[in-house]
Amino acid sequence: MSWVSQTFNFLFALFFLLSFKRASAHTLIIVLVLSALAYYFTYRPPLKLSRGLRWLIVACVLMFLSVLPPLFIESDLASWRYNLPTLEMPLIYIFGAVILVCLSGANLNLKQTWIFKSMAIACTLNGSIALIQRIFLNIGRVSGWSSIMAFVVLTSIAIFGCYIYALYSKERREKILFSVALLLGFVVVLFSGTRTAMVAFFVGFVFLSVLVLYVQKSLRALTYMLVIVAGFASLFALDHFLEKRGVLQTARSTTDSFTHDLKLYAQKDPDTSTGLRLARWKVAFAIMRLSPIFGMSSSTKCKRLSEILALAHSYRKAEDINCAERYENEILNTLASRGLVGLGVLFLFWAVVWLFFWRRLSINPQVSLLVLSMLVFYLVFAMGFDPFSFFTEGSFFMGIVALGVIATQSTKPQRA
Repeated sequence: MSWVSQTFNFLFALFFLLSFKRASAHTLIIVLVLSALAYYFTYRPPLKLSRGLRWLIVACVLMFLSVLPPLFIESDLASWRYNLPTLEMPLIYIFGAVILVCLSGANLNLKQTWIFKSMAIACTLNGSIALIQRIFLNIGRVSGWSSIMAFVVLTSIAIFGCYIYALYSKERREKILFSVALLLGFVVVLFSGTRTAMVAFFVGFVFLSVLVLYVQKSLRALTYMLVIVAGFASLFALDHFLEKRGVLQTARSTTDSFTHDLKLYAQKDPDTSTGLRLARWKVAFAIMRLSPIFGMSSSTKCKRLSEILALAHSYRKAEDINCAERYENEILNTLASRGLVGLGVLFLFWAVVWLFFWRRLSINPQVSLLVLSMLVFYLVFAMGFDPFSFFTEGSFFMGIVALGVIATQSTKPQRA
């Protein structure tokens, strides 16, 4: 059975090692669900569905089911074909539920050290890619071979993993190597030029630091935490200095600034990063007023687009709008596409994930801390993006939740 454990170890490590590659997490979650099914039907392990795990599985299934009601409103065959792509991401949550069921009684011995070391390798690799893209290729906002958002989100979680491992490691050499890796990973956060990701990262980092002190019930780690904060501050100051001197291309020009965007938006020009986001939010509010319970499918939105734009007092033209567009805010995106029912399910999903791993902090503190800090990062990031609705970010989230469940299910209680 050791080769089976090694296979799953390798799959979970790949979530981090391939974080620079587009669609890697989406592909890996499919491989993971197929591997879980193969394991279950080969070895037939007894299902061990604890109460918390049952709630988590139900929440995942509801994340899929909440998408269905809008598809039956004002629906015909052509509408179903048009709306079919909206089912692709919710299926990831069904995959997550299948993985959790099939592996609930699995006799797997996950080597956490391997997985945390894969995070260090990922931070080092992604940071090196970011340095090459920014310094030698003169790219303002680095993205690896992925999207800007996916690159910074996945790297941020790997940084949290390195930070957790370094805090718990008693070997000085390991602590230094993981510290260097997480500082290299921070280069990705800096060079992505993504304001929401930067805020989410620091909120997640502060939350994680406070939670570690709470779990350890000691201030021993505070000195190390302050050293890492000083490292982040130094890199931030160095980046700002080099941009001012013209050594590095700025991630955002003055015409991309938040205040400049707002000025253009006030002049009825929403075609900016912030302005377009605000215009989309107004459309989401209009959809919520028209269909508050279940939201609207993409096809229904197309049919009623003129009415929606009029209600939103939008400056945008109907012909310039993609009916399947998202709203760069998880809550508004959910309200527009799944209504209050979908929002209730989303809140349930967040609460269940939080409670599941909060209660397992004493069982496996390192992995539980990783998942909880990831959840906080995603929640903050969701204010300016919709990570639970995108393939890479959503697949990665479910993959790490599955990792956390397996690791905490198969670990005996240990001292934090």
